[in-house]
Amino acid sequence: MEIVDRAILTCPPTNMNALLDGSGTPEYTPTVEHSLTTCEKCGTGVWIGPRQRQARALLGDSAVVLCMVCAIQAQRERGGGTVRHLGGGDGRPRTLG
Repeated sequence: MEIVDRAILTCPPTNMNALLDGSGTPEYTPTVEHSLTTCEKCGTGVWIGPRQRQARALLGDSAVVLCMVCAIQAQRERGGGTVRHLGGGDGRPRTLG
């Protein structure tokens, strides 16, 4: 199945803070419930959250896990799309990277 036909689960890359360095954006710190996986398009290491893992399990092959860069590229190839938040980040304990 082509990426353009699948739901995209966009995940922050493990080098997120290096990408944000100097931008004034607060440091990204994944929750203790995040785990490591890889972008299915470029192989970059990404953090996947519990709700993204749940969506991936429910959707199976109808979903693809992509890093933010590949997700933006895929959306451009599609000519746009709907962006939704799975509702995470509600004050759970965080790790130090």
